[in-house]
Amino acid sequence: MNTQRATRMALPLIMLLAGVALGCASSYLVLKPGTTTVTLFATTALYSTVTVTATAAVAEKQLVVVLERPEHYWGSVFDFNGDGVGDVLVEVNPWNLEKYSGVMKVVVDLGKRTIAAEFDVHDAAPAAWVNGYPEVIIGRKPWSNVSASGFGIEFPVKVSNMKPFVLSFYICIEELHPSVAFNIAADAWIVRREVAANPGMPPGGGDLEVMVWLFSQNLQPAGRKVGEEVIPLVVNGSRISAVFEVWRHDSVEWGGWQYIAFKPKDWSVRCGYVAYDPTVFVKAAGKYATLDISSHYLLGWEIGTEWGTILSNGTAKFKWILRDLAAIPSATVS
Repeated sequence: MNTQRATRMALPLIMLLAGVALGCASSYLVLKPGTTTVTLFATTALYSTVTVTATAAVAEKQLVVVLERPEHYWGSVFDFNGDGVGDVLVEVNPWNLEKYSGVMKVVVDLGKRTIAAEFDVHDAAPAAWVNGYPEVIIGRKPWSNVSASGFGIEFPVKVSNMKPFVLSFYICIEELHPSVAFNIAADAWIVRREVAANPGMPPGGGDLEVMVWLFSQNLQPAGRKVGEEVIPLVVNGSRISAVFEVWRHDSVEWGGWQYIAFKPKDWSVRCGYVAYDPTVFVKAAGKYATLDISSHYLLGWEIGTEWGTILSNGTAKFKWILRDLAAIPSATVS
């Protein structure tokens, strides 16, 4: 996307002050001592009692950008607050799709701070459990030399040196065919130093992929269940102690890395506001991994939806919207 001169517009924000816990009902965020003032965009549904008005910059032109295959294979970087630094990378990402007919597009609206996916795919080949993963990325993934970290979260970061941060967003599935294999899931790569230091180098044996699911339909994680973890989240304004099943696949067939997924047990979020600390999941994954990840590096954090056509005769139809994405340095959910 071309850089455009920014203009100012008012948006609701929440000011989180250093060392202060701000509560709404039974949920709250805690900032670690010594941090500076940070802001959380447009989450009045989460913390309506402390809402103030501030300003945020948006691009003057090209407010709406449509990403479609095959024109946008690797996606684009977007600057939501107009400070000249890319905040997120957005990709259509049909990584396991050789041919298809129909529509695959992701629409980015900088003015409304929304990212919306609209897929209506037919004749997909191969028919697989997972054909693609339209996504939003903070930081980067191993195969890419493009990164986006405009929210102030430093990537890559050594696992042993990680500082907490909160990821907050609203996501809603607006349409989903009942036969499609599907989930809402975060994805993260925890890799050896040589992979972290060489953008574009693919992961392999000795690296770890971690997924955090919020919703699933007709889809299970790879591998087998190896345990359960209770991790705090904020969902639609309430703090919950969420129980996750932990699944592990020791060696992914097409790359050799290890895979760990956190899958909700007896709960899900199909539509709503969510906030959590990704570093908590990384630390929890370290307990179940068969490799020591303390000297590995976290490359970033991705949010998207895996989709597949193995049960739907090569078709996939769904729509979702993500908005108000923010990452808050030095904060955690407690």
